[in-house]
Amino acid sequence: MVTDRRPLHALTVDVEEWFHILDAGPRPERWEHLPSRIDVGLARIFGLCERFGVHATFFVLGWVARRRPDVVAEIVRRGHEVGSHSFGHRVLRELGPDGFARDLDASLDAIARAGGNVRAYRAPGFSLTTQSSWAFGVLADRGIELDASLFLGPRAHGGWSLDRSGPFAVVLGDGRTVIEIPTVPLRVLGQALPFSGGGYLRLLPTALIDHGFACAERAGQPVCVYVHPRELDPDPPELPLPIARRFKYYVGLDTVAPKLEHLLARHRFGTVSAVAAAATLGAPLELR
Repeated sequence: MVTDRRPLHALTVDVEEWFHILDAGPRPERWEHLPSRIDVGLARIFGLCERFGVHATFFVLGWVARRRPDVVAEIVRRGHEVGSHSFGHRVLRELGPDGFARDLDASLDAIARAGGNVRAYRAPGFSLTTQSSWAFGVLADRGIELDASLFLGPRAHGGWSLDRSGPFAVVLGDGRTVIEIPTVPLRVLGQALPFSGGGYLRLLPTALIDHGFACAERAGQPVCVYVHPRELDPDPPELPLPIARRFKYYVGLDTVAPKLEHLLARHRFGTVSAVAAAATLGAPLELR
């Protein structure tokens, strides 16, 4: 038997509703009154995963798990991994340590009640930064073993400058560890160019995305792809956003499904747990 030695990349889905847009969406008290469209995008994602025999990690918003426990049950039934994407979709700097702990507990409770077992976490907006590194201790306290919150380049709500190109261990002061599966940008002329998810996946040409994957695979490193159900919804409701935000969230939506299909056909993908198990970890990040 020939062993496929190509890196295993992470396929991740941030399970949010169409209105969960940081800084610009409706206030939380309105959420219960808005229609759910999460099934539309999820159905396309499930179909692509089944077609290519891929299992992904679905980072579920606790609010979604509480409102739609059937979504979590379906993710589990299909053999995918369930992670937490917080409860209320708030960035970490707004929460602080105590607020973050309460939000995380609420998300874990909602997901568990819906039948999900969580060992992985992703912060909204990749907002786990050097200023909120205390979050790793809270995650470890709750038994979270894997994190996918670090964006190794500039970003509106996050960004952490680290000389890493793949998974690594975050070592806490007491010796406990959390394995980090970061989102790593492509380096172009010394600049960080994200390419593997969200608006970048929508707006960048396929050739450039392929180049990013080729660079990662030559280095033997995994890519972390992230998408949202609203990005695979062919007719999502549109919020009244400023022009720049409308461009960021709505332009190129029709390219996501074909680009994702293209990537799944060309590369090996799995859950963040599978990627962590398969990868050679880089130098640890020690938080003392």
